[in-house]
Parts: sequence; C-alpha cells; structure tokens
Amino acid sequence: MDFREPRNQTTRILKSIAIPAVGLGIVAFLDNRARSGFFHIDHADRLVTIGYILLGLALAYRLICDVALDIVLARASSRRVPKILKHLIGIALVLLAALMVTNVLYPGALTSLLTLSSVIAVVVGLALRPIILDIFSGVSANLDAAFHIGDWIEINGRNDGRSQTGWVEQINWRTTHLRTRSGNLIVCPNSTLSTAVIINYSRPSRLSRFGIKVRLPPELDCDRARQILLAAAGAASVVDHGAAEQQVPDVMITAMEASGVEYWIRFWLDPSQDSIDSAVDEVSRSVMRHLQFAGIPLSEKVVLHRDRRPLVDVRSASGRAEAFSRAALFDGVSRDTLQILAGEAGLDRFRKGDTLIRQDDTDTDMFLLVEGAVQVAVESHGAEVIVASMRAGDYFGEMSLLTGEPRTATIRAITDGAAYRISRDAISPVIESDGALMEVLSRNLAERNLSREGKISRNSGESPEKAAEGLASMLLGRMMSIFRGSR
Repeated sequence: MDFREPRNQTTRILKSIAIPAVGLGIVAFLDNRARSGFFHIDHADRLVTIGYILLGLALAYRLICDVALDIVLARASSRRVPKILKHLIGIALVLLAALMVTNVLYPGALTSLLTLSSVIAVVVGLALRPIILDIFSGVSANLDAAFHIGDWIEINGRNDGRSQTGWVEQINWRTTHLRTRSGNLIVCPNSTLSTAVIINYSRPSRLSRFGIKVRLPPELDCDRARQILLAAAGAASVVDHGAAEQQVPDVMITAMEASGVEYWIRFWLDPSQDSIDSAVDEVSRSVMRHLQFAGIPLSEKVVLHRDRRPLVDVRSASGRAEAFSRAALFDGVSRDTLQILAGEAGLDRFRKGDTLIRQDDTDTDMFLLVEGAVQVAVESHGAEVIVASMRAGDYFGEMSLLTGEPRTATIRAITDGAAYRISRDAISPVIESDGALMEVLSRNLAERNLSREGKISRNSGESPEKAAEGLASMLLGRMMSIFRGSR
C-alpha cells in the first residue's frame, strides 16, 4: 500500500465497508418496520438478530483488515501485513459467527456445543498435530518477516546438517517453496523452518561478503602481495564493488608460518544474481592469472626442506622481459630483444577510474597490463558503450604505437593496478637493432586483429592463412613508413 495517497486509501476503505454497512442499515430499517406492525414475519426477531451478527462481523472484518492492519499496523512496522494474518482473523470471525447464530437458533445449546467442540478439538489436534504445527509456523514466519518472497535464503537443518538454498517463491499455510538456481522446486514444511537456522542473503542488504584463502611464499613483500591480490579480486567481473567504502574487496593476513603466509581475499557478491561457486571459481582464476603473470608461485602447506625461491621482480629488466614474453604480441621475439625492450619500458601505476587512453586521441604509447583490470568503451551516437574488459596479461594501444592509427576506444581502469608503458621513442631503437622484429610484430598483430574483429568471411573463400598474410603485409608497410621514414 502506498502511504502517500490517503485519498485512495479512503476511497478503497469506503468501498470495502459499503456492502456490510448498507446491509446493516437495511436490517435496522426492516426491524423498525416490523416492530411498528407494518408487516409480520415469523421469527422476525431471530432473523434480524442473525442479520445483525453476520453483517456486523463482516463490517468488523473489513475495518480490522483495511484500517487496523493495512494502515495503522503497516505504518507502525513499515511493511505490508501478511495475508495469512487476515485469513486467520477471517476464520476466527466465521467461527464466532457460527457459534452466535447457533445460540440464536437453538437457545441453551451453546454450552453443550462448546463442550463437545472442546473434546473434538483435542482429538483432532492430536491427530493433525504436524499440520497444525506447520500452519502456526507459517504464521510465525510471516509475522517475523525473516524472509520475503524473492529473497535468496539458505536453510540449514539442525538434524541432518544439510542445507537448501534458493529464492523464496511462495509462502503457504503449510509449506514454503524455494526455487533453486538449477530450476528445481524445494518444498519445505513450515515446521522445519521453525527449528532450522536460516541465512537470508538478501537482507538487510543484497550484498554479502565471501572469501577465498591463498598461501604465498614468505619472501614476497606483504604490501606487494596485497596489491596484486586486490587487483585480482577487483578484476573478477562477478565481484560487486558496492557504493559504500566498506563494500570494496580487501585482503587480510590470517596466518604466518615458515612454509608461507596465508592471505584471505574477501569480496562482496549478490548471491541471488551470481552463483557462489562460480564467483569463487572466477576470483580464483583471476588470482592465479595475476600470480602467474607476476611470477609468484603458490606456497606448499608442508615443507620438509625449503630453499629460498627467487621471485620475479616486475621492476627489474629481467622481470619485465619475462612479462613481455607472455604477451601474444611478442611471440617469436628473441630473448635479447625483449631484454632491451624491457629496459626501455616504464612501469605506470593507476587508480580506479583513471583514463589510460581516450578515443580519437593521437598519442602513441602502448600498455601491457601487469595488475588490475580495465574496461574498453567505444563512443556511439553520443554515448559510451562498454564492449570489453581486459586483465593482467592483456595489452592495448599497439595499433597506435606501431601503425600510427588514432585511438579507436577509451580505456578506463575499473580497479587499481599497474601497466608497462612502451613509447615509440623506446621501441624505435629496438626495431633498428633487430631487423626481423617488424615482421614478427606485423604477423602477430595481423593474427590478433583477425581473431578479435572477425574479418575473415566464411563466404569469401579466402583461407585464414592467406588473409593473415595479406593483413600482415599491409601492417608491415605502415610500420616501415613510420619507423624507417623517421630516420
């Protein structure tokens, strides 16, 4: 109900009480006419009394539901009153009406009837105990409002220890229905819910915090480990960074031993939208990718004899050369050439929200991501459209560096991170010293463009090898005009 529309509430209440109110007026009019001798009906007093009882209780039900519950109680609790409570009130009033009408029709029989009904109630109550327990548990669940329809909950049974997880689809008198992520329907008796431990992942916020643990070598600097793991967690697309500062991913040290340091990577997730298992898988793969690219191995849990293991230093030329060798653009480039290029490249750190490349700009630097993640946005009809995302090990800006092509997209950081920057001034002397470098780069560049942009037409009859060779030749010509023409 919308509390901000009192006029609509008043109209609805008047409509709901109109019929019993008019009925009471008609009964009162007929009662008055009968008493004045205008007409005579056998047992008129009883009929009038029954009319007063039925219409009066109907009017009372409408006033209780529409005024006391939907307005007063709903405003006090700031939530809708469950329908099951209205149903219980209706059943109670129907039973009361039956007893009162019976007393009018058969005076003196009410005492015997109550005695008999008490005995029947005891017998029926013992026979239908599980059903009655389910019903009252359902009422309790509605009144407590521990979960609502649409919430993502987990029910942990105290007896068998098994848990059930899913969306609350329906809350009935006896059962609560859950819809699992696999599309299955779980029907839980309400009596089970009354003794189970229920975790509601949708309240008070749709986000819940989860985590994974990873053990890294003790030689690794803790600050660097935290930086890499934060970038890895932020690069996972399922992680919700949240609007509040408290809802961003974080990393904590939970244990320290000679075999390694244990880090706890915590992140926020909406489990109603993303599977917890899938989220843990994606975050774990992102962590492994960042660690592998940074040259950091996992630590063994049990170590009998342990030698100090050298770690890759991304700030050194050898560490950069190792990172460059893992990029597809530099496949086939000699180790010596990579060492020279790595010595000329710089390491830039960026913050979340920084723009590394802007569409249509004419700068020519290329970037190789070491940590973190970025998103690729293309401006279309005056609006930015996110077309892709990149993580550690990906690179961008190579077309502007090698062919002079203007920036075709905007690259913006979605996490904190770091990237190697390769300028044209840095790569020019390397190309001059290695005569085969341009051919290798043009071939790798052509293969990537064909794979990424899907330029090979299945109906053209041209083989992929021939298409790649033609594109590589064209790119090589552009590169030669830039690098050899600038001598």
